[in-house]
Amino acid sequence: MSCSECPAAARPRGDLVRMTFSPDLPGQVCTLRAGVELEVGVSYVVASSDGERVGRLGGHEIPVMRPCPERVAGSVLRRAAPSEVARSQELALVARDALRFCRERARELNLPMRPVTATVPLDRDTIVITFAAEERVDFRDLLRDLGRRTRRRVELRQIGVRDQARASGGWGPCGRMLCCSTFMTRFNSVTIRMAKAQKLSLNPTRISGMCGRLMCCLAHEANEADTARKAPRTQ
Repeated sequence: MSCSECPAAARPRGDLVRMTFSPDLPGQVCTLRAGVELEVGVSYVVASSDGERVGRLGGHEIPVMRPCPERVAGSVLRRAAPSEVARSQELALVARDALRFCRERARELNLPMRPVTATVPLDRDTIVITFAAEERVDFRDLLRDLGRRTRRRVELRQIGVRDQARASGGWGPCGRMLCCSTFMTRFNSVTIRMAKAQKLSLNPTRISGMCGRLMCCLAHEANEADTARKAPRTQ
């Protein structure tokens, strides 16, 4: 399909860009403030709900199936000054050390949690650490130790295993980046019945994603499989 044949939702949008905040994590979609001139590979200051961060422009966002303003990570404010880039690099080291310490201390305390990401914004004396867990975790001792270690206010946020895969990124068996870290705005319900309807192998290793749950693409293709099954067969 040529670009001219693509639906409007699949074309690049001038108001959405993909910013990379860490070389270890997938890029995130951000809106673009009017008047900001873009250059791929250049660093910009992004205003997010957790404060200002410095990200590198990877390119314009290309939604796979539909526009995705609901999942924007922030708004691109301006081109980052050299001092802001240097400060961001210093804070990245602080975040990395905090995440490493959080993982080590969580193991020592036998807490059933997996720390995923750590963020230190430019304009706030705060560290935001996300962690994946199946149920509620009493992390009061860990929080106290993190505060002593970093001498900053620490906020621990619990996320699910599917959110962990979204934050970590990666590639699916199809060879494309994970749906959850690219175009998905929310997680849909996925059932084993969908795999059966599509006549797929029920081997858990074949139909499970990086998160260990049923792959989201089973739900994406469920309607098409149902339509194909009901369509009259031609002789």
